[in-house]
Amino acid sequence: MRSVIWKRHNKTANSKKQRPSSSRPGRSMAFFLSFTFIFSWIFTLSGCKKTNEKSLSIFACDTYITLTCAGKDANKAVKEASDLLLKMEAKFSRQKEDSEIAKLNSSSEKEPVTLSEDTYYLLQMAKKYAEETGGRFDPTIAPIMDLWGFGTDNMHVPNRQDIEEAVKNVDYRKVHLLSNHRAYVEPGVAVDLGGVAKGFIGDILMQKLRNFNLKKILLDLGGNICAWTSSSELSIGVASPISPNSLCCTYSLSGNKVCTVITSGAYERYFVQDGVRYGHIMDTRTGFPSDTDILSVTIIGSDGARGDAYSTALFTVAPTDAKTMANRMGLDCILCMDNGTLWVSSSLKGKVNAQDGWTIEYFD
Repeated sequence: MRSVIWKRHNKTANSKKQRPSSSRPGRSMAFFLSFTFIFSWIFTLSGCKKTNEKSLSIFACDTYITLTCAGKDANKAVKEASDLLLKMEAKFSRQKEDSEIAKLNSSSEKEPVTLSEDTYYLLQMAKKYAEETGGRFDPTIAPIMDLWGFGTDNMHVPNRQDIEEAVKNVDYRKVHLLSNHRAYVEPGVAVDLGGVAKGFIGDILMQKLRNFNLKKILLDLGGNICAWTSSSELSIGVASPISPNSLCCTYSLSGNKVCTVITSGAYERYFVQDGVRYGHIMDTRTGFPSDTDILSVTIIGSDGARGDAYSTALFTVAPTDAKTMANRMGLDCILCMDNGTLWVSSSLKGKVNAQDGWTIEYFD
């Protein structure tokens, strides 16, 4: 799912000339470079004249990432942020054989592993969010994802019996956190922090970058947006899940406030088999892709890790239950429904503007 950032030139902000295209994973490098150019150009429009600006684009965390800063320390800030990002990816990615999560997945009660402070804390948070959501978000989803082949070139519908067996190993309570940053998993359990790591990394990067002499910070972590500006207003656009390169709504961010906009949806990562479309966001209870009238869930706040986890959780429940969970947890959210309606938290009134024929219904 993609969100994009640009300056609002006027209150309508509907002109196609003002709207950047939203990038899509899996497209060509040429398209990515084009998007990066657009991102940087828009950022320049948002900044002050003669303000030093630096953008750096890399591939990490299985997605394209753009780090952009403006201000006196922009060059140094972007370089140090990219170095830190890669270090955290090396810890959190289970696909890297020497990562801390890969080692955790090979651990046992007799042979626990010692984790860094960051990884241990992220696991604590992931288990906390799993408990709060009743397991709708679960960091032990890896056996199901592997079975369906997501993240590989062999995506397919598995045997139902194999799915039932894999579901038995999806249980955050089977990840044990011990003293002195030690941890282990029970047999058959595998942790995948993909549903929360990017949000957490964005939080850490933003904390670090705020220590530099900067005017603006814009982080696009594969669609997870982290933004801060010292003064001017920014608009963050949420991509339409049914119309490529268009928006369903925008969110207005006032100056001098850190904001994260995290969106989950299953319309970008999916496969079709026998005429049926299967998305990558799984129902942890059944082991099958979530079947819902919700096309995407966007969480707006200051905690990217929390937004990451809850955007996934809300996507896997019935729409009315998603609204109930959002209210119970005090989340500012946007539920993009398949009938063209945006269900928006009433706390966001005046900050969200519908685009391209979408309509808003507020809930509380």
